[in-house]
Order: sequence, then structure tokens, then C-alpha cells
Amino acid sequence: MPCAHKSGRKKHSSSAMILALPYGTMLPLLVLCLLSPLLVASADPPALKCIQGYNATQAPTDCTNGTDACVTIKNENALTGVAVSTTFYTCGGNDSCANAFTVTIGDNAYLRYTSACCTTADCNANLKWGVPPASSTKNGLFCSTGCFTETQEPCKGGKVLCTDAENTCISVTGTYGLNKDAKSFVLKGCGTRNVCEFKDKNVLINGTSYAVTMATCENAKSSSTNHILGKSSFLLLLPSISSILFMKFLS
Repeated sequence: MPCAHKSGRKKHSSSAMILALPYGTMLPLLVLCLLSPLLVASADPPALKCIQGYNATQAPTDCTNGTDACVTIKNENALTGVAVSTTFYTCGGNDSCANAFTVTIGDNAYLRYTSACCTTADCNANLKWGVPPASSTKNGLFCSTGCFTETQEPCKGGKVLCTDAENTCISVTGTYGLNKDAKSFVLKGCGTRNVCEFKDKNVLINGTSYAVTMATCENAKSSSTNHILGKSSFLLLLPSISSILFMKFLS
């Protein structure tokens, strides 16, 4: 039975009052207070919902664990000589944002790729931008080999002239398709230097995942070197040509 306060005793302020609860009730409350921060921290955040597939008007679906962005990928693929343009929607990481590169392996044989991302539900349906335009403007650089193969056969091709911002000779190998049915691919030619940043990453092209296992880059060669050598060779031949003409004149 609680003790009664004397009428003349000073009252406690409300901030100093202690709530008296039975021991059997206070203990569970104390345990709950101690565990509540852990319970909140361990709760999984809701999965991000993104448009996935080729159709921007379809309903968004949950992304898998480890993805924190909605991604839209656009590419124009003419590596086999026939240009195919696609837009693909998917989930990904922040490293999927603002990627753009071009590769040229020959006349009218190229790959143009770009991606962008956002981090709110259903946001990738409204991303507006385009792929780097195809260009035939040569920049004076070249690579000795331009080719693309989706088999284990060696990749063979001839000299390829680089265009626009392509200043690098790239050699990329890897696999594509599902794990048990994965096939090899090889890509060589002129490219933007950031192509080599895709080593050990997956690149979606026309909705197919290409796993890049090796990517090497070296500076493209200048076509002007050939012109200089050609002029030098001609100058070296001038004395011989002059001698022949002089002997013919004397005869």
C-alpha cells in the first residue's frame, strides 16, 4: 500500500516524478526499449520498383537486392553491318549512371551505347536523352584491326579508321548469355577510352548481358604518319629518278 504524503510536504515537479509500475510490467518494457533500435535497424527497406524490359508503359516491378537505381539503356548496334536500335529498362547500381561509349570496327560497322539512372520508384520510364549519333567523320587516327565475333574463333579484320572522340584501339573479350549457355565474344577496333572501364562488368546490349572479362586499350595511331613516310620515300627516290632521266636525255 503506497504511503500517503503529508499535507505540508513540498510537492515534486512533474519532470521529477517517477512512475511506479509493478516489477512484472516494467521488466518487459525495459527489454523492449533496449531492443527497439536493433529491431528498426534490422528491418529491410522496401524494394525499389523500376520499369524492367523493353516497354516503358508496363507496371514497375521490384528490384533484387544489391540494386539501388532504375536504369535506362539505349544503344545502336551495327557491329554485324545492320543497325539495330533498342531501349532497355532495368535495375542496377549507381555505377550504371551516365555511361556512354562508342566503338567502330569498320565502315558502317559500329556500336553506340549510353545509359542513365535515377533512384525513385518508376523513374526510368521518363528519362529523356539519346545515344551518341553515328558519324562518318574521321579524326585522323586508325587501329590495325577491327572485328567482332560471337564465337571462340579468332577475331580477324583489317585496318579501321577512327571517328569523332575515338582515340583508342580496344580489344575486349568475354562471354554473353546465361551461365550454362554462355558463349564467347571478341571485339576489336577504335573506341573511346572509357571502354576499358567495363572490365569485370556486365554491359547490356540489345537486352543481352555481355560479361567483359578482359579489356585492353592502347593509343590509336595517327594516319598522318603514313603520309609523312610516303613523302619521305618519294624524296629518297628523287635522286635515282633524276639520274635515270638525265641518262636518257644524254642518250
